[in-house]
Amino acid sequence: MKAKIRIGVSLIWALGSLLLFTATDSNAMPNFARKYGLQCSTCHTQVPKLNRLGFSFRVAGYRMPEEIGQEVDKPNMGDLFAARIQMQEKTTSGTKASGAPVQSTDQMTFYEATLYPLTGSWGSNFGSLVELSMASGEGFEIENAYVRGVSGDATNGWWSGKIGVMHPQEGFGAADRPIGNNRPLIQKSTATGNPFYLWNIDEMAAEVGYYWPKTGTNLSARLSNGVIWMPDGNQAVADPAQGGALTKDQNAPGANQKNWQIVLNQYVNDDSGFSLYYYKGIIPFGDTAYVDGTGAPQTYTANNFTRLAVYANWYVMPNKLNLLAGWLAGNDTLDDPSLTGYMRDGKTVKGTDVGKSAGYYVEADYHVDSKLAMGVRHDAFDPSENVAHNSQTANSIFVNYQPVHNIQLIADLVRKTTEAGATAGDNTDNQFVGRMIFIF
Repeated sequence: MKAKIRIGVSLIWALGSLLLFTATDSNAMPNFARKYGLQCSTCHTQVPKLNRLGFSFRVAGYRMPEEIGQEVDKPNMGDLFAARIQMQEKTTSGTKASGAPVQSTDQMTFYEATLYPLTGSWGSNFGSLVELSMASGEGFEIENAYVRGVSGDATNGWWSGKIGVMHPQEGFGAADRPIGNNRPLIQKSTATGNPFYLWNIDEMAAEVGYYWPKTGTNLSARLSNGVIWMPDGNQAVADPAQGGALTKDQNAPGANQKNWQIVLNQYVNDDSGFSLYYYKGIIPFGDTAYVDGTGAPQTYTANNFTRLAVYANWYVMPNKLNLLAGWLAGNDTLDDPSLTGYMRDGKTVKGTDVGKSAGYYVEADYHVDSKLAMGVRHDAFDPSENVAHNSQTANSIFVNYQPVHNIQLIADLVRKTTEAGATAGDNTDNQFVGRMIFIF
């Protein structure tokens, strides 16, 4: 009963926040808006999702495609800087398979501050994106820090190359950022024995791609440092190998081996299309000591993994109803599957537990207008076919509202279920997240 009361209070908080503001014309990311004077709907179906023009603008180095190669004046620094702060209300509750309740929480927090210095186009063929984020109690995290060069023209197409720290992929539609706070399980859940997942692994990399505007086709290939396996209490977490402190252990297998990926984006019309994503890499699989912090790992083996994802979306009602879906197939192969393994959530993950993973999601988004959208999503994910009764499912509803050009309000309700064994039953987790975003 208390959990229901907390969720009710959270909903009141979110709805009350919506009423604090009156609606005006909404604009694009402020530094781009200052430069071009565009509304959000020019480049977005619903912030943060991009339409075809918005995607073209990004892969052209944050300029209009027809501006590629044009001589420009020295950029105004106000056109190359933006900042964002986020506040969050988060309520959790649930029940373990044993019937015991999960400890409930209800917290209003300062979620994150983000700076975007040197973000935009400059010169006739260059652009850059720098995204530095700081959560409460933590230092700055480099999410993006790359320079992009482009060559070609808006009619026939253009090459695009970038180098630096970058997000895992540049997609649109179902492969783009969600309109809610939470990403699908196939992008944020890990396969058994591997902390790698498809999102937030911001690697140091070099990428090259080509965009054919007549067909709406973008193909890119990337070579990257990969990810490192970090100990965090009783589980392994993935960090991107960006260099410096985030450098692979030279004693681990594949320490100097690069990862690579290929991404194909294909538009069907201005808002709909599909994406294909393939990632191949290597990460060390260590023994228990490597994870629980008691010392250096005594035994290593190499985990060679692949991830294949397919995304598609279609507006069955133009500008209104968008149907989305995604599917993932993963494969993890250990050089030495007999290795005892490591600890995760108090349980030992054995080498024999590592294998194929798979998942999918289906979603429907309804766009009331250019300021308000809502959606529902169903997720399913199996971390390993070698481990029975460990699958996860989640059902979500979310609302995204941008009342004025500097403020965005997003709220999610998620119920996640995880199988706890053949006879134990299911663990359930309920979560409400309400986020208020200010961007300038």
